[in-house]
Amino acid sequence: MNNFLIIANKQKDINLEITEQIKHHITRMGAVCRVYDQYNRDVTSIDIPEGTQCILVIGGDGTILRVARSAAIFDTPILGINFGTLGYLADVEKVNAIDAIEKVLNGDFTIENRMMLEPYVERGCVSHEINLALNEVCITNSVCSRMIKLSVEVNGEYFDTFRADGIIVSTPTGSTAYNLSAGGPILSPHTELMTITHICPHTLYARPFVIDGNDVVRIRVQSNYN
Repeated sequence: MNNFLIIANKQKDINLEITEQIKHHITRMGAVCRVYDQYNRDVTSIDIPEGTQCILVIGGDGTILRVARSAAIFDTPILGINFGTLGYLADVEKVNAIDAIEKVLNGDFTIENRMMLEPYVERGCVSHEINLALNEVCITNSVCSRMIKLSVEVNGEYFDTFRADGIIVSTPTGSTAYNLSAGGPILSPHTELMTITHICPHTLYARPFVIDGNDVVRIRVQSNYN
């Protein structure tokens, strides 16, 4: 690879000091490197320049999750450099960034594919597509400490109706995030599976369950429940 785009979280890399160092190193190695300097925490879509072969994400997991939406559309791989706290999704820590980038420049790398979710919201007869989700889709009540009644279908077949604080539909990547905190199972990142996990269900029998990654999940919000 010899054409890079750097997307940095300016709250993690103050004044883009590390970003500029990485850019200088890449260009010194004879490759092309651009910096997406308009990026901020509210960006949900990014115009990736034509010819970009790899996106270097400097930040934490949140930055990687936001960038992943656009990267998936353009089929561009991501190399995450952790400047955050947990760094579950990042490939390398910042102290190893230069060594990792040199390996990419020399072709010493593998690309790991991860499945994503394609959520839609239906209101009446109108369907609205939401951005791709690398981690999960979560449905909760906008009112704090109030349950909602949810009905779940999988591939058109009725599954269950229950009352809870909400529900999580997670990818294998997201299985170690909110899904894990809610008591859901951890999935291998290489699998094509989804988990459906209740959030604090008001029932004794509700348990998380795992379905195929190609299944279609339909969740109906039936009512609020006091």
